[in-house]
Amino acid sequence: MIDPVSFLVFILVSVGLSHAIWPYGALNRLFWGCMPGAVLLFIVHPLALVFALTSFAACGGVYLVGRIAESSRVKARMPYLILLLLFVPDVTGTLTTNPILWLGSAFFIIRQMMTVAAALKEQRDISDFVPGLLLATFFFAALPSGPVFNGLRIWNTLKARNRPNYPEGLFRLFEGFAYLFAFAGIASVAIEYAGTLGGALAEDGNWAASWILRILVDPLLGFAFLFSTFYGYSRMAEGTALLFGFEVPQNFNKPHLATDLADFWKRWHRSMADFVMQYIYLPLLVSTRHARFALIAAFVFMGLWHEFTLGFLIWGLGHGLGLAVVQPWASRRRIPLGVIRVLSLAYVLGLSAVAHGVWK
Repeated sequence: MIDPVSFLVFILVSVGLSHAIWPYGALNRLFWGCMPGAVLLFIVHPLALVFALTSFAACGGVYLVGRIAESSRVKARMPYLILLLLFVPDVTGTLTTNPILWLGSAFFIIRQMMTVAAALKEQRDISDFVPGLLLATFFFAALPSGPVFNGLRIWNTLKARNRPNYPEGLFRLFEGFAYLFAFAGIASVAIEYAGTLGGALAEDGNWAASWILRILVDPLLGFAFLFSTFYGYSRMAEGTALLFGFEVPQNFNKPHLATDLADFWKRWHRSMADFVMQYIYLPLLVSTRHARFALIAAFVFMGLWHEFTLGFLIWGLGHGLGLAVVQPWASRRRIPLGVIRVLSLAYVLGLSAVAHGVWK
């Protein structure tokens, strides 16, 4: 993961320089919102910058071909070609050794696709498309873990010269930093301690305690680390955006309070869930008229978007089947809501453990 202290300093310096030069100019905010992103990609992994520039050029090509296409159906489907870029690192074996960095690349590909789709649908001129695509690709605070958004919408806000929201922006920025620095750090230490303790218990012949620790405690600690990291980076991105005078979608809304699996996906990684529903599920539903198939396929896509592995394939199938088959069955059976809530959260933890190899 990107060091939280360095990332915080990087954000504050970039925001400070943008305000010192021309605080409310759209081009100034565009420059200081994107240029640090290119620098960050180069510092962490130069190949990531090459990949970002290559995908940027590919999006430009899709946009230009879509502009000259006469068929509205072609215009609507052209942006989906961009999603093929998600699998380039898996096929070539590059970037995947750095999960945070690769996941960041997967995020900007989704943002690029959304931006190209919006530009073609709204028939936006290239003078708007290029800044929007730059924001979708290089907005530096959203590189580690999103959220996903349409860059054109952000560019519209920058052109309106909205004033920054300093109180809320700084609160979200430092809240995210606290989750990354403190909570994720504590969870990481706890995971290491649990591993050491489990090994010691196994050596002493206490296999029952060792397996309980491995099966029950390890998934909880792993999910706590995942949430703290993901939430922390997302809040820092939200806060940075507010300091620049625009908003990005909020990724989380207290997912631990979810009443069932469907409610969980209204609270967890909301920007990506909205993307999958709008751009994957609904088109599949319209074309196949089979809601269950469309839902399962959409979550398989989401799983493989994370990483092209068997674990994430199972994760996607599990969530798709849970939403399309298991939850409707539980509702028909009138299973108590409290039971559904507990089992849903346990199901989420189990699938997360499978995807991330906690039980290997």
